[in-house]
Amino acid sequence: MKFKIVPLLSMLLVCIYAALLCAETPQDDITVEAEGYGLSKNDALLKAKRNAVEKGIGTILMSQTEIRNFELQKDVILTKTKGSVKKYDILYEEKQQDDIIYLKIRAFVSLANIKADLVALKILLESMNKPRMMVVIREENGNYAENAIVDYLSEKEFELVDAAVVAALMHKGDKLIRLAAEGDPLAAARIGASNGAEYVMVGKINKGLMTSTFLSNSGMKSGQANISAKVVNCSNAKIVASKSANGAAVHISADVAMATAAENAAKKLMDRHLFEKIVSSFQDMINNGITLNVTIKNVTSFKMQKAVRGVLDELSDMVSVNKRSFGGGQLKLSVLYKGDADSFSETVDGKTVEGKKLSVTDIAGSRVVIQLE
Repeated sequence: MKFKIVPLLSMLLVCIYAALLCAETPQDDITVEAEGYGLSKNDALLKAKRNAVEKGIGTILMSQTEIRNFELQKDVILTKTKGSVKKYDILYEEKQQDDIIYLKIRAFVSLANIKADLVALKILLESMNKPRMMVVIREENGNYAENAIVDYLSEKEFELVDAAVVAALMHKGDKLIRLAAEGDPLAAARIGASNGAEYVMVGKINKGLMTSTFLSNSGMKSGQANISAKVVNCSNAKIVASKSANGAAVHISADVAMATAAENAAKKLMDRHLFEKIVSSFQDMINNGITLNVTIKNVTSFKMQKAVRGVLDELSDMVSVNKRSFGGGQLKLSVLYKGDADSFSETVDGKTVEGKKLSVTDIAGSRVVIQLE
């Protein structure tokens, strides 16, 4: 019996120890190794911590456009987030020439702190050229959910289409609005694009009352609400995020109970993953590339279209070039590019292909039109 109990006890201790290790490293933490140089140990340690943060959350800060245009803000955010190194171990320390101190550390970086950092978010939105968001939520007897979402996004410093414009559209009650609210991404993209938005959040909310003997005897009303919403990229009708949430509220007035339930559902929708999905999508575009729909006119031969694709493929920050169609003198491409439509256009404009020049003639969202002449 002793032979069986001892191994079992050992396994139990190992499992407990492993659980403690996992508890020390939450999912929102990441372990990295980083280096720092300074005139003192403290200076070197500070720079090593900054490098650890940059390495650990580089998905937020590492686009070339950002480094070029927002170096100061980048420095501010790295300084501010040095506290996001939860703990560290010094792996190596050396005094080098000219009294320079070199340190190498292993750091535990908190990603959760960075995600909640409004300064980091501001830099991200700047890198996306401050995309405008339009919020269209269908709701009977009020627009409490829409107002709650607009307030939430405004606090995060999103650029928003004027609520009065949205109200006028909702008042029309046309088919396009209805289709968009029902979740049709093409309809949503058309509405957003026609009103100057790069992204549109569309959805609907249902409200009602829950009845029970207890509530009836107390004179209180229980409002219930369910909201579902999608965020759509207006340039390509791609769904960026899609979530739903429920909300509840109790009040002596049935109307107030349902209105508050709608607000609570909207806040829960944003707090629980929808906002994070939007930000994650933006981060992915900045770091891994944005899809641009490129049309090149006056491409007259198969050989020429291959040459055009070859030139684009060699551009700096180009991830991939895929042909969608070719015919009638037009070459349509889908390109994945680390930058926005403007930076792509600046890079490609004036390039020569087989003795002809590429000239950008039109930019709208993620659509770029180029003339070969």
